[in-house]
Amino acid sequence: RGGYFQAVLRDISERKQAEALLTGEKRLLEKMATGVPLKEILNALCLIIEEQRPGTLASVLLLNPDGVHLDVAAGPNLPNEWTRQMEGLPIGPCAGSCGTAAYRGLPVIVSDIATDPLWDVPEHRASALKHGLRASWSNPVLSSQGKVLGTFCMYYREARSPTSRDLELIELATHLVRVAIERDRAEEALRASEQVARGQVEALTYSLDVLATAPAPDKFLGQMLSTIGRLLHAQSVILWLLNESDDSLVLRAWAEGTNFAKVDPEHPFIKNPSSWKDDPGLRELFFSAAPVACEDLEHDPYISEDLRKYLLSGGTKKFLRIPTLVGGRVKGFIGIRHGKRPPYRPEEIELAQALAHQAMLAIQLHEFAEQSRQAAVLGERNRMARDIHDTLAQGFTGVVVQLEAAEDAIACRRRKEANEHLRRASDLARRSLNEARRSVHALRPLALQDQNFWDALKGTIKNTAAGTSLHTTFQAPAKLPELPHPWQENLLHIGQEALSNTLKYAHARNFETRLSYKARELRLELRDDGDGFKVKERHDGVGLTGMRERVEQMGGELKITSSRRRGTKITVLLPCNGKSMS
Repeated sequence: RGGYFQAVLRDISERKQAEALLTGEKRLLEKMATGVPLKEILNALCLIIEEQRPGTLASVLLLNPDGVHLDVAAGPNLPNEWTRQMEGLPIGPCAGSCGTAAYRGLPVIVSDIATDPLWDVPEHRASALKHGLRASWSNPVLSSQGKVLGTFCMYYREARSPTSRDLELIELATHLVRVAIERDRAEEALRASEQVARGQVEALTYSLDVLATAPAPDKFLGQMLSTIGRLLHAQSVILWLLNESDDSLVLRAWAEGTNFAKVDPEHPFIKNPSSWKDDPGLRELFFSAAPVACEDLEHDPYISEDLRKYLLSGGTKKFLRIPTLVGGRVKGFIGIRHGKRPPYRPEEIELAQALAHQAMLAIQLHEFAEQSRQAAVLGERNRMARDIHDTLAQGFTGVVVQLEAAEDAIACRRRKEANEHLRRASDLARRSLNEARRSVHALRPLALQDQNFWDALKGTIKNTAAGTSLHTTFQAPAKLPELPHPWQENLLHIGQEALSNTLKYAHARNFETRLSYKARELRLELRDDGDGFKVKERHDGVGLTGMRERVEQMGGELKITSSRRRGTKITVLLPCNGKSMS
């Protein structure tokens, strides 16, 4: 009868354990479904296993991205000092239970840590025994593709071997760890994909905006490369273009991280622009017009040795090459360097391609604009030549004729006749001077042709802000000094640029323009109450460099203060003395 009761009690106990295990498994799956952090899930799993087997100390280690070390992910009841020692545990053929299991990809059962040769690493064996750990059973966590993700381990404070039930429990726990890890990584990949997609939209929107406002293509290209570097966390980003006349590479722009960079004269393609032909990967890129990802610079056979040595010396471990296309033909490529990082994702390559297309669009637009500008300059030159011929040249010819006639009259002592010729020459010269002034006046901005500077600035700002929610206010003294025409044009352009930035980026409600004149100083203040930005982090692309250049031309000073949610204030200070205004 006693044996019967023991069997019944054992059966009840096992049934309760099974129910508890099933309940715990459901809780874990609920945590996974609701996006609970991975470490919290793994710690909960360890506690469930420890409840199933009293005396068990469970832990989970995850394989480091470097593929040769393990990091602690869970071990709620293991000694803290032991957990710290296990952080960054190397894997290998004789690296304790977990390090060996990860290396072999097979279970490792150590029944007695004190005697097992897999624990012959002195500091590990001594530390384990010091913390009362005598047995260690480790199982590798393998992905659906059979790759090692980490290990699940059960420690005991006495030497012992697992029963068949223990092995079943280890397998179940390992399976749950795999599910948790793969789900977490799938969610992380999805988040990363969404982030890249958002970044792509933001980057393309930004690039189009900069393309529309940047004063020079080189600045746009530098900003575009910096954007690629920021979104892909790159060491550097370089744009190379092919010189088709001699098949050499020309460095067009270079950015390191988010900063523009100077050319490195030691780069192999700088020292020898035709040496790219020695690089099999580049020859393939120009032939296939497809992106090339180098995941292992040190061993990639498609990299020339000179380039490999140069890149490795700078800490580069891998890189992307994105071809730049015009009309389906490869015109060059963008090189994107990285140190240690995960493999390149398709979304990242697509983003880099999209931005590379924007860079080439900028170059094409610049070339078209330059051609149009040259044609316009030629047309304007011809128009001015005709204008000069029809007005100034004829007028000056008349002046010369009258002066020569006056000279002849003086020689013949006909003073009255000479004075008449001189009067006519003076009239012709005056009319020619007025014609010259009219030609110069025609080159001024339209807003300044019929108004003074202050009225022109107010009118421009009011007209631009009309139909928007932006409220504009103006303040200026009744009397202002007469400003040189170049100053008026520069200040008008600065006001237009500041207002344009406010409308595009600031989400402001108010825009204030204030002009003041005190002892030998003219001050123009342009202020909004919008979002603001960090001045030190803002590259040009919203006209700030153009503003500085205009102010420097006038011998003045530009001050910009801005902060998040407190708006932006742009102040132009100009010295008003005879020398500066001449």
